[in-house]
Amino acid sequence: MSYKEYQPSENLNSIVDTIWIATNNGKEIKSKILPDGYVDIIFDLDKQTHQNPGNEIRISGMMTKFKSVISRKNSETLGVRFKAGQFNSISDIPLSEIKNTTINASNLFPKLNNSFLEELIEKKNQWEKVQLINKILSAEINWSGFTINKLEYAVCKTIQLNYRDLDLNKVAKSHCISLRQLERRFKTTVGVTMKEYHSIIRFNKVKDYITENPNLSLLNIAFDNGYFDHSHLSKEIKKMSGVNPSDL
Repeated sequence: MSYKEYQPSENLNSIVDTIWIATNNGKEIKSKILPDGYVDIIFDLDKQTHQNPGNEIRISGMMTKFKSVISRKNSETLGVRFKAGQFNSISDIPLSEIKNTTINASNLFPKLNNSFLEELIEKKNQWEKVQLINKILSAEINWSGFTINKLEYAVCKTIQLNYRDLDLNKVAKSHCISLRQLERRFKTTVGVTMKEYHSIIRFNKVKDYITENPNLSLLNIAFDNGYFDHSHLSKEIKKMSGVNPSDL
């Protein structure tokens, strides 16, 4: 199984985090997708063995829990990962409606259809596929009316920096908006509540922390990362990943 990330074209840098390609040239692999705090457009390039006809190009909403998947033999998947709060720069869909699920991308972007998928599959190498993705995304954006969701993006950054000790009232105040208004805007634009986003960010931070500090007790890990105790830590990790902290 190989995985590689590519930087988007310069004009897409403000909204796209990365373009990634996962290739499985070996046997079928069962794995889990864990919450990462992003929304993706996913292209299934394995046209010979599609299991969900009509869903080969899909939008994957923000996840708050793990999802079990099967990577088929000789398959290739391409994804466009959007920066937190920036998917709505190209679509006005309330992202909270697709939390923990996927929808057919052509419902929102008619150009992302089977004809485009065939063109993508026929490209000779990954670099050519990435360039085609850059081209189609740039064409889908109404640049004359384009605006970046600065508030939501800034709040995401604030949560990322303060994941150990987060006070949502202070977050709202620092961005000169009422907490109620911010919560409504954040959920619609990012796809989850601020508390859920905080849980996702903290989960990913603590996952790396456990790997980097294998000899620390769960209690110390919990306190170091803003959890109440090791029970709170274990419960959150189990919800996000389906396994105990020791099995991450």
